[in-house]
Parts: sequence; structure tokens; C-alpha cells
Amino acid sequence: MHIRKAIANDAPAIKTLVTSLAHFYLEEKNSDLPAWFASTLELAEFERRLSSSDFDTYVAEVDGVIVGYIALKNTNHLFHLFVAEKHQGKGISKRLWQQAISNTEVKTFTVRSSIYAIPIYRSFGFEESADKASKDGIGYQPMELTL
Repeated sequence: MHIRKAIANDAPAIKTLVTSLAHFYLEEKNSDLPAWFASTLELAEFERRLSSSDFDTYVAEVDGVIVGYIALKNTNHLFHLFVAEKHQGKGISKRLWQQAISNTEVKTFTVRSSIYAIPIYRSFGFEESADKASKDGIGYQPMELTL
């Protein structure tokens, strides 16, 4: 596995990865993504984030294929962390997280975790910072980590 800084040309592969896992946010697995959430998964949005100085992004590759992606927003908010289903449980998310925070002086981080990913963020040291919440069928848990 190889971790590197994401580039603009990675946008289509990242979009495919994230879209394939977006159902993990849904409270009802067979429901449709709300329009506001689906719009954040458009190719143009990934391209915008990859070119924005507000985001620090990395990808994990296996045999030249992107299998993981992380994006920090404004150096302290974990905006996205996704690992392809067949590569989950292999430490990829932990390695992406370590890479993302290795280049920042920030000591406090936030995330709106999917309910599914709470155990992963707890393993990084995040703790729940507010009650679980939901918006239009998207469930999430606000969490915070102070190093």
C-alpha cells in the first residue's frame, strides 16, 4: 500500500470510492440519499475540494488503485475518511489518519462520524462531543479529539 497526496486527476476515482460507501451514512439502508448530501458527491465537488487550500487530502493505493481517501478541512475537521469495503479492517484508515495529522500543528480535531464508523474514530482517540443526530435520514455522531 502506498499513501500519497491526492491530486486533481484523482477526483473520478475518489468520487467512485466515496459514492460506493455513502449508504453507510443512511439510517435506512434502502432509502435514497437526500439531495443536499448527494450534491456533495458530484465530481465537480470533489474537484473543487482537491483544488482548494481549505482541504488537505490523501489517498491510499493498492496496485495503483485508490482504495482509501481522507480529507481534512481547515486543518482540524475530518471531512471525509473512506476505505473500500474489501480493504476495510487492514489498517488503511489509521495510516491515512496518521499521514493527514503528521503535517499539522493542530491538536484538536472534530468529525461528524457516520454511526457505522464510530468504533474507528474511537480507536483514533475521538470521543463523542454531542448527542447523535440526524438530518433527512443521514445519521451522524459529532466527535472530538485532543492530542
